[in-house]
Amino acid sequence: MLDTQKYSAIIWDWNGTIVDDSRLAFDIYCEECELYGLEKMTFEEYKGRFYFPVKKFYEEVGLPPEKYGTVADRFSIIYREKWHEIKVHRQVEKYLRLFTEAGVRQFILSAYRQSELRDMVKYYGLENYFCEIAGVEDNLAHSKVERGRKLLDNCGIIPQKALMIGDTEHDFEVAKALGIDIVLISWGTISHEKLTAKGGGNMVFQDLKGAFGE
Repeated sequence: MLDTQKYSAIIWDWNGTIVDDSRLAFDIYCEECELYGLEKMTFEEYKGRFYFPVKKFYEEVGLPPEKYGTVADRFSIIYREKWHEIKVHRQVEKYLRLFTEAGVRQFILSAYRQSELRDMVKYYGLENYFCEIAGVEDNLAHSKVERGRKLLDNCGIIPQKALMIGDTEHDFEVAKALGIDIVLISWGTISHEKLTAKGGGNMVFQDLKGAFGE
């Protein structure tokens, strides 16, 4: 269980960490498999194999590199049509409220498009918890490192007093690059076993309650 008193800022990932959209992402992936004859897998296999950068993952399962832009555009269109069907993970708002009450500033750092990310946060009624919502400018799911550096600089976040909450190996890599601590929650995009192999068991939890207590 983590001691949150050492942190003055918490940086949340969005997709998979706050919103429970990994099944939707998998369903769209399955549609891409049908269209492009890609390797098919179960949801659990997908959670055990998916990784960032997404383009590399798609190449690994058989997509020609030049097709990735088309796949990313189609993914974005379908996701945009269906994201209203997904829900916020049940424990999230409780901890957003607890951290706010404790005087901890909270932020979102996401590889999702900035304008649509803001719309989603507002739709779920969570915008008042966050000092800044930092997405990217396109739908190609690039690295979040540069966006994260800008977030730290623009908002005066001290890396040694910041904690990131994410659900992927890429979040671990981003936190390491930014010099901040990381907690990985395995209820999202990547399996518990894969996250543990990447980051170590002391930073991987099945849910927020396991990480932060009651």
